[in-house]
Amino acid sequence: MPLPPKTPFQLWKDTIDTEKTNPAWHGYDAIIKSTVDKYNAHLQSAPGFTALDWKLIKAMAWTETGATAKLAWATRPMQIGNKDDPGLAALLGGKEGGELIMPSDIASGLTVQNVGTDPVKNIQAGVGYLLMRAANFKYDDVWNPKAPIDEYKVAAGDSIDRIAKRTGSTVGHLYWLNPGLQSEMDQHRPLKIGRALKVQKATNTKMIAGFKSLDNATVARLYNVGDSRYAEKLAYCQGKIK
Repeated sequence: MPLPPKTPFQLWKDTIDTEKTNPAWHGYDAIIKSTVDKYNAHLQSAPGFTALDWKLIKAMAWTETGATAKLAWATRPMQIGNKDDPGLAALLGGKEGGELIMPSDIASGLTVQNVGTDPVKNIQAGVGYLLMRAANFKYDDVWNPKAPIDEYKVAAGDSIDRIAKRTGSTVGHLYWLNPGLQSEMDQHRPLKIGRALKVQKATNTKMIAGFKSLDNATVARLYNVGDSRYAEKLAYCQGKIK
């Protein structure tokens, strides 16, 4: 009696099983390790960051492409930067936190063009995108404690927002410097002309607040689009990687 035809998932497993006889499957190990080491060193002091395991990235590359897809494997093993994929634009766009996630030497070397053609850049961008999606960001006031605290006298037409902009500070920092001021504003009490307020330079800055745990299901949700078995594939690859 003939065996039933293999499912697409079984056929996919068969390609992974060729890794024992095809050295190409392991050709990016040094690049992946070096890339992960750079990200781990850059983010080691970030709140909630747990060092990334290079084997997870290797499993992702196998799942995303695999060495049997020779052209894609030679150029885009992590599949970031494909046509109509918004992931690379998000990473490099400076609006979603990629600039905080990427080490400067990696960030300065990535372009839309080379990420799609250079496997080293593709791996670097793929790791950056994964960590950007795993990160939680927040905005907070930042200032130099040694910066001088000056006095500002309220003028006609002033608001807290206007004073913050004129003095190079932030609303939150003005409230912190002037106890009771926020309560007055919450009660819609007008600023008295001539009133002296303490002011100091400050900026409202985006920063990393923490990271999601990168189990296979989370990686699948953050990095993958459309493959319902992605987490299962990652697990299968990880079982093959020594």
